[in-house]
Amino acid sequence: MSKIGSNASLKKYIVSRLSEDKWSPEMISGRMKLEKQSICISHEAIYQYIYSYPGQKLKLYEHLMYARPKRQQKYTRRHRYKVADEFLLKNRPETINDRSEFGHYEGDLTFFKGNSSGNISVLVERKSKKAFLIRNDNKTTDLVIPNIISKIKSTGSTVKSITFDNGSEFSRFKDLEKATNSQVYFADPRSPWQRGLNENTNGLLRRYFPKGCNFHTIDDSVIANVVEKLNSRPRKCLNFRTPYEVLFKTKTVALAT
Repeated sequence: MSKIGSNASLKKYIVSRLSEDKWSPEMISGRMKLEKQSICISHEAIYQYIYSYPGQKLKLYEHLMYARPKRQQKYTRRHRYKVADEFLLKNRPETINDRSEFGHYEGDLTFFKGNSSGNISVLVERKSKKAFLIRNDNKTTDLVIPNIISKIKSTGSTVKSITFDNGSEFSRFKDLEKATNSQVYFADPRSPWQRGLNENTNGLLRRYFPKGCNFHTIDDSVIANVVEKLNSRPRKCLNFRTPYEVLFKTKTVALAT
């Protein structure tokens, strides 16, 4: 029997983090080491336990990001907005690229299968990885951009820049720049790796809001709960600290939920 299977408290901790908190095996392992727990398990050992679980009765693999029964996404591209050269990613200053200061975000929309209009705006702070979500009943720029502006203003937070893909939903970006005194940049078409933080966060979001879920059941309270979960997740890139821990350790104010 594996070390996990023979230790009830260890098993309970791992299963709870997988099923309730949606943590990955790497996050679980890294967090255990960070907290200096009496027993620490490698992420590989956790994967082996997940896929060798007796009879797969709990189907622990269903709690992994891609929920595959064995030990790999598909992009649907939207109508593109023609972006002037000065707003392209290549002109973004190095102070933004190197993540040396707070206040720079990546932004995107997450859509739902069977609902071509309803979506969630996802903005993520590049240094702390702190995310916030905004519910949109349609994908027009006349709704998406004002909703983002409203969110930023309601929190009283400073946003220095936001980098979007070049979907037409963001074509009113100059209104955003003016209202928030920020700078907007756009990634190159079909280059999701240029907003890797957004892509990763969207993947995490799908664990709470699968593509087939009913968008109309997602209200503000549900979104607030997911935001709390996302920002309480340990991140490898933060040495397994959470976005909240990174922010609270500083005096920087980030966008609130």
